[in-house]
Amino acid sequence: MAAPRELFALLEFLRQYFVESGQKELVIQRNRTLTMLHACISVYLCSPRDAVPKVDFFAEDIVPAMSAFDFKSHFRIERMTYEIILERIRPHLVFNHIGGKAPVTPEKQLLLFLWYMANQESMRELCVLFKVSISTVHAIITRVSKIIYRVLKTVIQWPDENRQVEIEREFQLQSGIPHIVGIIDGTHIQLSHVPNGDQDYVNRKSYPSVQLQLVVDHEMLITSAQTGWPGCTHDARVLRNSGIYDKANAGNLVNPERHIIGDSAYPLRTWLVTPYRDNGHLTGRQKRFNRMLSSCRQNVERAIGHLKGRFRRLREISLYTMEGVCYFIMAACALHNLCIINHDDIDQFLDNANDLNGNPNRYPNVFRNAIGGDAKRQRLLQLIP
Repeated sequence: MAAPRELFALLEFLRQYFVESGQKELVIQRNRTLTMLHACISVYLCSPRDAVPKVDFFAEDIVPAMSAFDFKSHFRIERMTYEIILERIRPHLVFNHIGGKAPVTPEKQLLLFLWYMANQESMRELCVLFKVSISTVHAIITRVSKIIYRVLKTVIQWPDENRQVEIEREFQLQSGIPHIVGIIDGTHIQLSHVPNGDQDYVNRKSYPSVQLQLVVDHEMLITSAQTGWPGCTHDARVLRNSGIYDKANAGNLVNPERHIIGDSAYPLRTWLVTPYRDNGHLTGRQKRFNRMLSSCRQNVERAIGHLKGRFRRLREISLYTMEGVCYFIMAACALHNLCIINHDDIDQFLDNANDLNGNPNRYPNVFRNAIGGDAKRQRLLQLIP
């Protein structure tokens, strides 16, 4: 429907047109008709809308009365984790009241955000449930996303020396391959629309998405996360344009003995070990080596499954700015780590979401392997019985 100002201008133009043309009697009749139409539309557009029925005191009374089981079923985190998050971000959710409606409380803002993150309900449904306008719902989601990431982003950090020693020990016990300090992989986060009509965001499976690149450790803790690249982008290109690539090439990520593990979509480097390409002529030892790498890579696949299983909104994000989308994804990554750190149940939320829409651009590596990387992989191969 046209905006009232534009509609009134159109009616005025039509009235003047009829006055300046045609027979006098016909002009008078049409002019009266347009005047009546103008008055009717004015009354319709200016009359207040019927109030939409909404739930009273859901966040204030109903949620606090929920059992621990019900709270976790709805919000996908334990109440203790919610309280930890609230304590960290509360100062950033308080605003000075300068008149008008009372501001939404920090508790209600966080509950609304977590409900949206944990479920796949629309913003319109949330405005009914939490008794706020749809514009307020959108403002809360975008604001809380930024605050959570900015306040909690320190939970996503590259492991220090002591932590790397622990990680490589655990991975060696799991796979038999020494000096692994992380597993890298990418996944696609589906969008509800194509941003600005840019077809680069449409991936090979013909739906719009953004790439999310993760490095995780043996506990599924995210140690590096990067998002924002369009869905058509190759995994290797995302890596080459990420911060860890430059640091690793400069020798500032891991020492020469250590490395991270990736699949065949990534280029072989001294710090990034990938499987041997199966051309039908692999030796038995090379096949065993590939299976050992695959057993390690299950950690990152489980981490992605947990991320999308716990925070189901990541299966399709309906925000309309790429900045908002990226902050929302990074906030989910921070919350994922916070849940692991606080031993918030993990297995309950593992699912096959990554298999459903995880990485449709699973192409072979498009960049040349480094000579030093091949030599390092050969040295590791010699350790395989």
